Amino acid sequence: MAPLHENLKQGGEPPLNILSGDAAHLPEIADRTVDLVCMDPPYYNNVQYAELSDYFYVWQKRTLKDLYPDLFTRRLTDKQKEAVANPARDGSAKEAKAAYERLMGEIFAECRRTLKDDGLLTLMFTHKSQTAWESFIQSLIDSGWIITSSFPVSSEFSSSTHQLDMASAASSIFLSCRKRLGEPEAPATWTGLGGGGVQHQVRRAVEAGLEEFAPLKLNPVDRMVACYGRALRVLSENWPVLDGDDPVSPIRAMNEASRVVAERQVREITAGRLSVDDLDPETAMALTLFGIWGLIEFPFHEALNLSKSLNIQMENKSGGYRPAGHLIGVNRETGGGRARRKPGDPLSESAGYPAPLLSKGSRLRLARPEERSENRLANPQTDWDILQGTIQEYRRGDLPLARAYLERHAPDHRRKILDLLKVWAAEADDPDLKKEGESILFGFNL
Repeated sequence: MAPLHENLKQGGEPPLNILSGDAAHLPEIADRTVDLVCMDPPYYNNVQYAELSDYFYVWQKRTLKDLYPDLFTRRLTDKQKEAVANPARDGSAKEAKAAYERLMGEIFAECRRTLKDDGLLTLMFTHKSQTAWESFIQSLIDSGWIITSSFPVSSEFSSSTHQLDMASAASSIFLSCRKRLGEPEAPATWTGLGGGGVQHQVRRAVEAGLEEFAPLKLNPVDRMVACYGRALRVLSENWPVLDGDDPVSPIRAMNEASRVVAERQVREITAGRLSVDDLDPETAMALTLFGIWGLIEFPFHEALNLSKSLNIQMENKSGGYRPAGHLIGVNRETGGGRARRKPGDPLSESAGYPAPLLSKGSRLRLARPEERSENRLANPQTDWDILQGTIQEYRRGDLPLARAYLERHAPDHRRKILDLLKVWAAEADDPDLKKEGESILFGFNL
């Protein structure tokens, strides 16, 4: 074939056809005629493209409408056909999620119609929210696709302004997909005897992925999101999957991936000395949440799904409760001076939060040491209490008070608390907290 520019010089047709239109409706393309579909879809709610385009659209309409009348027939851009999660358009976050799944499902169905049976669909997705991933993958699987491979690729600068305080990750996850041909004989089971269930397959796939990703030196969020791809690949290969009579959703597989990643982080930081399974339930849940989100806010429903994977209940508590069973206490976050206090303030429950987890609307976060109830830290019920109590004592009187507190409340497992402190110092986003934790560890010769 002659080079493109030579072909055009000779008056020939270009060896390609560029179409502009709705990805959910491609009548110009016949069934099973495409070898490859390469797509960079909207990342759920990260960018509202049509709304951002309105400013440019109105000015371009003024200057270009005479040249391109068919492109400027509307007053503003069309937002109804845009495959994004937009609560302002759809009425609520729930309806926006449903609209995104529906629109992406229509697009994936059209891709399946036009692609050859041995063709390949490649996608990229950049988001750390499980809600975004669940909607994206649910519409993909329901449209008859199997994820055959996944891998992370660095796609954003850490200093990117649109990344700050957003739910996006710094790496894009590339997925390759094939058509699901035929129907499964029977649903797969989530748990199985001898490691044969899909849950065990997910864990093995994520552990293998962590080994593969190690040379990439991904940050904790990117490593977790990259492992979502591995977990969802297993789920799509075995779809549909049941746990008893209940269907297993993509978010269940992602929670299992999150748990494996959190367990791996804890083992790495403590050189294998600390395991999530060796901790009391409240500490295990707090540590897992800290390893994933640190001290920032995160959605309640994502923490709830993660707690189910860990078999730990989140319960609203008040006053000086004592943890019993597999639970973590949650206090409602209040305003005023309760959340912050200085050394020497009265030891009262109203001076701080007994529970390590705080709720505000539909969001949760871990309480900082200075926000905890002094009565609770003076009479710790869990290792997480002792960790934060040790930090508070260090702030009051440096290492001597921290050492005395630790000897008083953890004489037989001081090393475990110091391992928790090592995780705290290593994973803290706040430079002051990181430096403080390292100083305490240095004082204990660690």
